[in-house]
Amino acid sequence: MRPMFLCAVFFVVTAATYAGALQGTFQYDDLYTILINPHLDRWGTFVGHLDHMVRPVLYGTYLLNRSFNGNDPAGYHLLNLSFHMGSGLFLYAILRHAVTEKTRHIPFWTASLFLIHPIQTEAVTYISGRASSLMAFFYLFGFLLYIKASESPHAVIVRRLYLFGAVLSLLLSLGSKETAVTFPLLLLLWDGLIRRLRGASFRSAILSNHLPFWLVLVAVGLWAFVHPRYSALAQFSLGIRPLWGNFLSELHAATYAVLLFFCSWRQNFDHDVPQIHSLLQWPLPLELLAWSGLAVVAVVSVRRLPLLSFGIGWFILQMLPTTVIPRNDLLSERNLYLASIGVLLVTVVLCSRVVQWLMTVLPYPRVVRFGTNGIALTFVLLLCFFTYQRNILYHGEVSLWSDAVGKSPHKARPHNNLGHAYAMQGNWDRAIEEFRTAAQLDPAYGPAQKNLRDAYLHQVGRQ
Repeated sequence: MRPMFLCAVFFVVTAATYAGALQGTFQYDDLYTILINPHLDRWGTFVGHLDHMVRPVLYGTYLLNRSFNGNDPAGYHLLNLSFHMGSGLFLYAILRHAVTEKTRHIPFWTASLFLIHPIQTEAVTYISGRASSLMAFFYLFGFLLYIKASESPHAVIVRRLYLFGAVLSLLLSLGSKETAVTFPLLLLLWDGLIRRLRGASFRSAILSNHLPFWLVLVAVGLWAFVHPRYSALAQFSLGIRPLWGNFLSELHAATYAVLLFFCSWRQNFDHDVPQIHSLLQWPLPLELLAWSGLAVVAVVSVRRLPLLSFGIGWFILQMLPTTVIPRNDLLSERNLYLASIGVLLVTVVLCSRVVQWLMTVLPYPRVVRFGTNGIALTFVLLLCFFTYQRNILYHGEVSLWSDAVGKSPHKARPHNNLGHAYAMQGNWDRAIEEFRTAAQLDPAYGPAQKNLRDAYLHQVGRQ
């Protein structure tokens, strides 16, 4: 199929799947991050605070939305969806450089699954989830430009322009979300597995093509080191939990995240993932065995199935920043946005191999092809349905947090936020019930205690 036709297919299917997202409201962090953020009141204020602002590219897009859309969430959702579609097109273009004639269908199916899978809804439909989708947009664009540069070794001017564009894209990606630091490592993965560079040619690629990206990381790292906000954030992050305990807990969370790709009905805006404190705490031993087996598969498949090894490496690499650096939530679905490419690529490659095997062992290859195409189409429609249903939850705070409470009934925050949603509707009886539940589940959770007290005072007419 022609690339322009595929672009049209991507656009139509994604637009239809996310049509309900445009009716979504502002949720959770959107109020403080966007609507009442004083740094976004006007352009002059925004520019004046750039010297101590984190993620300036991200907040620049929010300022753009506030300037043109005000408090109408539709414009924000439309821009989020545009970034998502762009990322899907970049992914398709990237993978076209990694396939042969026999595997030419892999880019189409991987990009399609990336665009319609419900795991992406938190990064696309949740407006404050834009940090992940915007970072991925520039990340993938820069990666595509790097590939273009590496394929133009004799056109020096063209190669330098592509490299300059890739470096600029990396800066924009870092300015959207810090997890873009994995970019230079991805270049090593690509040149080693897909381009199959070895020895002197690999060292030459690192010195001539990779070095500018490492220099950018060093420069940004030094800037972040002297930045007052980043210093404070680093101290806060390191105080959340011990690094070893965080690594074990995130390893368990990563395993749980992989299951979400195949059990979409378990998706949740506020997952209740337990902390792991020991290597022997169940089910970590079983998960370590599974990850070790996956690593062995990746090594064994380097020669015969490099795309499989690349997909495994991609997922592990993109999960690395949140695994090493502690954060409040062990698992947020929006942080799986870029990492999802690895899982989806591995899934498509394995399914493709199974189909090829069936066509060789069964007597009617055309029937096999027809049957597998039908199964694939059914699976795609099912994913579109799950994504559409997931987007409907964002139409109101009560619907989103009711879903979270149903899936995380023993976590205080979903109950507290559902209580707040009821309070905003004037349903104070339900609000008090949820605030009380949150306070009982976690007596140390301050917001629930405060909200419960304020709700009681409102009920008796003192507020």
